[in-house]
Amino acid sequence: MSIEAALQKAIVGKLKGDAALSAIIEGRVYDRVPAGASLPYVNIRNIQAVDDGAECIDGHEVFIDLDVWSNAVGKVEASRAASAVRAALSLVPLALDEPYALTEIGHRDTNIGDGGDGLLTRARMTFRALVESA
Repeated sequence: MSIEAALQKAIVGKLKGDAALSAIIEGRVYDRVPAGASLPYVNIRNIQAVDDGAECIDGHEVFIDLDVWSNAVGKVEASRAASAVRAALSLVPLALDEPYALTEIGHRDTNIGDGGDGLLTRARMTFRALVESA
C-alpha cells in the first residue's frame, strides 16, 4: 500500500465515523463521486506526497485537498460541513496501515465559494500531514 492510499483510508474512516460531520453529510465521503450523488458530500480531490526524508527517517510531507459540496441556499451548510471536517482531522491521531505512521496532520486553509454553476457551493480545503515509513 502506498503512503497516499494509507492516509486516504485513515481519513475516509475518520470522516465517516465522525458524528458531527455525519449529521451534515450522512457519511458521504468520496474519492470518485458517483453519478447522481446526494448533496452535501465530501470529495477527496487530490493527494500529493513530497519526499521529506532525512538520513535516519523515511518521511513524506503529504498535502490532502478536500472539497465539500452543497446545494443549500447560501454558504452556511458548506461552512458547517467544512468546520466539522476541520475539527475531525486537525491535530488528531490517525492510525495508518503498516509500515506507515502519522506524525501530525493539520488544517492549512479553507476557501468557501461558488461551485461554478451558480447553484452549488464548494468549500475547498487543504490539510498537511507528515508521514513516516518504518
